[in-house]
Amino acid sequence: GVARLKMGGGHGGHNGLKDIIAHLGTRDFWRLRLGIGHPGERAEVVNYVLNDPRREERGLIDEAMQQAQNVVHLVIEGKTEAAMLKLHSATN
Repeated sequence: GVARLKMGGGHGGHNGLKDIIAHLGTRDFWRLRLGIGHPGERAEVVNYVLNDPRREERGLIDEAMQQAQNVVHLVIEGKTEAAMLKLHSATN
């Protein structure tokens, strides 16, 4: 349930990010990360991320998405530092 905006980074095993990096030819692009938690066991990660979240987790994810929507205008305007400051202080 935490939203973070960041520039660049690796793919962390995420196939979608691998594809984006391959198509862009760079890892340097803005990413909006929505935290969904962790199941606690590495072997359970795939099922965890591919299944629907529990009701209480869904509420936190919805809040994070709303916070991200509240700063998207700043990103579009090129004010990424302001967007990061607003987003990251809202989720602490």
